[in-house]
Amino acid sequence: MSVGDEREQHQRVRERFTRSADAFLRLAVPHRAGEAETIARLAAPLPGEIALDLACGPGTFTLALARQARLVVGVDLTPAFLERARQVAADQGAANVVLVCADAAALPCSDDSIDVAVSGYSLHHMARPFDALGELARVVRPGGRLALVDLIVPDGADAEANDRIERCRDSSHTHTLFLDQLRRMVEDAGFRIRSTESIERPRRFADWLRISGWEPTDPAWRQTRRLMEAAMDGDASGFRPRLVPGVGGAGPEIEFTQSCSFLAAWKP
Repeated sequence: MSVGDEREQHQRVRERFTRSADAFLRLAVPHRAGEAETIARLAAPLPGEIALDLACGPGTFTLALARQARLVVGVDLTPAFLERARQVAADQGAANVVLVCADAAALPCSDDSIDVAVSGYSLHHMARPFDALGELARVVRPGGRLALVDLIVPDGADAEANDRIERCRDSSHTHTLFLDQLRRMVEDAGFRIRSTESIERPRRFADWLRISGWEPTDPAWRQTRRLMEAAMDGDASGFRPRLVPGVGGAGPEIEFTQSCSFLAAWKP
């Protein structure tokens, strides 16, 4: 990807999460508490350690780490999310949190300066995910840990069919990986994997689109719904979409399944 393409991708990420910040906080963050605890368990920061949360968003994972680590540095591209993360940290009295606007592929940290790094649902938004993992390998000290969670394409599914739906909903989506691809990318960056945990999250289509900042009158909503309905025949996408009765007498709603994997690793 060229420098110009990378800048365009950064702008897409900023636009998407600025537009959807309020909806994301209302609809997504309350469901991320359990995932934040899983990340904190896998990362296992100690009281004297420094942690890094790459693509920290509104700070859900950052604040989970802050209860255990000495200092947590949260890095994100989107000022709207960082402002909300600062407010939440202040409201919770988390004085050991520092939030920085920066590029994941050029972290503002010294070599071998971080004890534990985490990242949640960020790689599929990155122009250069391998470079971002390389930056994590650079800043994490030998013996330090990495914990991340991201979307995966289920085995047997068509990755392009999956990505086509994701990109229609969210133009900042780059690509979703199979678990083996994700593992290989992490290992090629210089980490050694300790464990993986895969989950399947049931989702409602309407909530999924509203988290992205869309409403039923928006073209992106209608186009994504058409793609998801088309995926019901044969389900090449791996979303396993199905129609269910709408709430309060509304028309049929779509439910589907999103596959995710947690991964824990260490740096030799």
